Amino acid sequence: MKVIMIPCVEGGIGHVSRTATLARALKRADPSVEIEYVLDTCRLRPQNVDMTMRMGYRPRLLPPISRANRAAVTQACLGDADVIVDDTARYLFPLRAGVPHAAWVSIPIPPVGDELFGDWPLMKGMDAIIWAYAPLVALPEELSLVEDLIVKTGPFLDLASVPGRDEARAGLGAEPGSPMILYAVRNFPFTRDFGTRVLRGVFGAAAALRGSTHPGLRLHLIAVHDAAELRGILGLESFPDWVRIEGVVPQAEALRHISAADIVIGEGTSTMHEAAALGTPMVLLPGPISETLLLAEALGRNGAAPVFLPDAITPEGVTGAFRTLLDDNSAKQAMTARARSLVTGGGGVDAAARLVLEIGARRRTAAAA
Repeated sequence: MKVIMIPCVEGGIGHVSRTATLARALKRADPSVEIEYVLDTCRLRPQNVDMTMRMGYRPRLLPPISRANRAAVTQACLGDADVIVDDTARYLFPLRAGVPHAAWVSIPIPPVGDELFGDWPLMKGMDAIIWAYAPLVALPEELSLVEDLIVKTGPFLDLASVPGRDEARAGLGAEPGSPMILYAVRNFPFTRDFGTRVLRGVFGAAAALRGSTHPGLRLHLIAVHDAAELRGILGLESFPDWVRIEGVVPQAEALRHISAADIVIGEGTSTMHEAAALGTPMVLLPGPISETLLLAEALGRNGAAPVFLPDAITPEGVTGAFRTLLDDNSAKQAMTARARSLVTGGGGVDAAARLVLEIGARRRTAAAA
């Protein structure tokens, strides 16, 4: 069976990592499954190619489609699929007309505008729709129009092989007694203005704590595309030695960083889900779209983490949140326990993998009949 993943590639790398988590679960369930990736070049941000390659896949690149090339391009990119899984890329569903033998499974996010209502005719033609969020993020009412197709799995988490905190810190060369704050920059997926506000808030807070109560604190910036750009935003000629810079890393490495950290900056939903499940304290600075805002605000309401909405991010506020998590152990433990309980449970990625395999098997049986 061949499963082709089509992640959204116009934003951050979270859609690539979520589909890669599903791909690993599929291979665990059935090692004979083949996985391919298709990336839409019309909406592509370069870091998503890099991320897909680091996941171990050489993606097929979908070129601009016209009436003249539509049939050939569809066959070249999707023709050998038994199941197509899109993650927030359902606008490509019309291409299924060119591969009618293939099943189609879609993973939506909470609505940014009114696109879930606008897209319900597309979703009606799909084989299944996976809602990959914890129960605290309610199913949008628009999806009641396709309720019979929806499978609620909860977040896609694949954490069994992630080392514990001490092992992860040792692997990263972290010094004992040196708190580590982790921020995945990801080339500012939520606009440069928002990313600048977050970067300045996080760096300013880390610098303030180093200059007062936590002189050994370190800041790790990963998924950095252009370090010179970050220096310019911060007004630095060079980064101080307490800042560690890394580019896009494989998902397993990113999870190791999350496990090792004393505080993770929760900007996107994948990071929030993973940090919460691993028991790593978070300060939530959610990107200004409904998906991240809904999850962050729900976690905040339930006492799982400090939350700063986009207009409220300041170095002073972030400093206070960092200090609470570093200095108040009882508050930290209460928050991390609450966060873990809110995002874990349910079938998760293994349930999603079983669904994809079942749908693919049904399709192949029907085609052979």
